[in-house]
Amino acid sequence: MSFMTKKLLSVILFCFVTVAPSFAQKFTKREQARREARENYYFCGNMFTFTAGYNHSWLTPSAVTLKSDVYGKSEKICNTKDAFNIGFLWDYAFKKYNRWSIQTGLYYTVKGGEHLYYYDNGLGAGPQLKEENTVKLKNQGIELQCLLRRSFLIAYDQRVTLNVGPYITRLIDTPSEIKGWDLGALVGVGYDYKHLSASVTYQPGVFAHIADQCNTRQANISLNVGFRFWKK
Repeated sequence: MSFMTKKLLSVILFCFVTVAPSFAQKFTKREQARREARENYYFCGNMFTFTAGYNHSWLTPSAVTLKSDVYGKSEKICNTKDAFNIGFLWDYAFKKYNRWSIQTGLYYTVKGGEHLYYYDNGLGAGPQLKEENTVKLKNQGIELQCLLRRSFLIAYDQRVTLNVGPYITRLIDTPSEIKGWDLGALVGVGYDYKHLSASVTYQPGVFAHIADQCNTRQANISLNVGFRFWKK
């Protein structure tokens, strides 16, 4: 190998060792900036979502046994009710883009269930000796939710979220035995893909909802889909 060839190879090797890492670092930073820009485009600080969904609600406890001065035994069974909700959400990340965010939502929602009362008149245990009375409940209200959300990025335009927080509902046109306010907790999971979102939320019912001896509470499962938009 000639002297000139060795010198040329030495120069090439020197350039590769000194310049290549710097170029790779700049390339990596550019790619990271592009990735963060894509993430910030879909999951930026302020997001708004129009959402609607299906409510599957019931009254809890599902079955109780009470003592009565008139009857020997009184049993209550609560059936479910299928209804709907519609609302508008605001989602705000703590930083420009962060895995933690807060979401507030305002909904018009319909929940309820059925009370089935069976009274044993003390003459026997046969079903023909029981009087059945069914009370159907349909609760309409304006519900405010406040959720703490933890995001898990699947791709730059997809994420899964875990949601937990309280809710308060102002009930509208309810029977006299129903309290005017309902307060409770909720947990759920969500999925966001570009402009689309979906969520499943469970409201276990924490505080008494009906003025009776059973400490009856409203429970609900919601399945929602929505359309997301944000400021570019």
